[in-house]
Amino acid sequence: MEDRRIVLTGYRGTGKSSIGKTLALLTGKKHLDVDKIIEETTGEEISQIFASKGEQKFREIEQEIISSLPPDAGIVSTGGGAILRSGNVDNLRKNSLVILLDSNVEVIRKRIAGSKRPSLTGVPPEDEITNVLSERLQAYRSSADLVIDTSNTTPKQAAEKIYTLLKHGFINRRNRDALISSISSTRVSDDEKNLLADIGKSSNIFLYGILGYPCMHSKSPAVYNQLFSRSGILGHYTWFEYKDINQFFNLISETGVRGISVTIPHKEAVIPYLDEVKHDADGIGAVNTILVLNEKRYGHNTDWKGVYRPLEGVKGDTAVILGAGGGAAAAIYAVTMRGFTPVILNRNPERATRLGSKYGAETGSLSDINKFHPDLLINTTPAGMGNDNTMPVSASVLHSDMTVFDLVYTPRDTPLLKAALAAGSSVIPGTEMFAHQLAEQYKIFTGIEIPVTRIREMLT
Repeated sequence: MEDRRIVLTGYRGTGKSSIGKTLALLTGKKHLDVDKIIEETTGEEISQIFASKGEQKFREIEQEIISSLPPDAGIVSTGGGAILRSGNVDNLRKNSLVILLDSNVEVIRKRIAGSKRPSLTGVPPEDEITNVLSERLQAYRSSADLVIDTSNTTPKQAAEKIYTLLKHGFINRRNRDALISSISSTRVSDDEKNLLADIGKSSNIFLYGILGYPCMHSKSPAVYNQLFSRSGILGHYTWFEYKDINQFFNLISETGVRGISVTIPHKEAVIPYLDEVKHDADGIGAVNTILVLNEKRYGHNTDWKGVYRPLEGVKGDTAVILGAGGGAAAAIYAVTMRGFTPVILNRNPERATRLGSKYGAETGSLSDINKFHPDLLINTTPAGMGNDNTMPVSASVLHSDMTVFDLVYTPRDTPLLKAALAAGSSVIPGTEMFAHQLAEQYKIFTGIEIPVTRIREMLT
């Protein structure tokens, strides 16, 4: 970690400035305090800037200062709200290890009592801390690599703990070797095996990957590793092709696995392995994104946004969803948000009935499609994936007044989409779903917003 900046983030009162100073003494690195730089640059205290110019102006000044920070090694202490702007996170993450300092509400309240900084919300201090922490929690988690609880530590104790992590690494080498050996026993290429072997020699590179069975067709590793390189993220994204997810989760403790994309057939099965499931994933009943931070696993669903966003401007009343798995649940959630009435059709109608009962939706088998005359048809089954030339429904049901959205993205032009185009239907390829959900997933994994256009370019 000698060549990496150490960036400290967290709410006011968690010790960013004092710990940063002490850590600089321990490491011999230069310490930069963003708030202090702002005060020196403007000639005003932070409280004066807030009072006279408002928070928006302060954030603009803060972003300008952060963008000008030197990228070489050093210790950087940020302001409490710096991570609210993706541009800041993008700059802070480059060539850096980001450590979130966390403390409980009562400790923070005592530490900042008497501060000149004006209230952000106008409510009592304890309520403000609770509310603002809740609003910022996801941004804090996503933008950090590690978390240090400073509730019961002195700045010296916290700094020494960080220093130990920097010196000895934050990964259990034996566990890491076992995981890499296991991944290498799956269908990954020889080039990937060699790359993983090299990564295994480092105790400070985070691992990300796609968990599914099968999943070797996925383009996620190529896209993610390009994005990591551009963002200066200390990580590598690979394939976690495991049929038995219990085997996988038993392997990943203290291995530096930081983010997991989940695909067929594990989106529902992973939920019992998680410590927290976000409200949208809970409502859908499926998880496709797992953020791992200090061994805690947080489940999200970005699939529904991958369906929702490409449907902007699509009109109609009835949306027929083909399939009854996690992808179908996300599609139902999305089309309902767009004002469609969902109908669920599946090869196994009993599965469709179970999913439909959750949403009050009509259900049936795939052969029932002619009963419903859909304006929108969404395929969430694997039909047409890879070398599979089958379609989930007959081409005879497709017509010019229909929009067909195939969530399969490998290949881009699936048999279903080719037939839909021949029938005069409007089509939405699965690459659109892939790009939109990956952009949202990348933000959850890193705190950085990536334009969907950039992901599209990588897929061409």
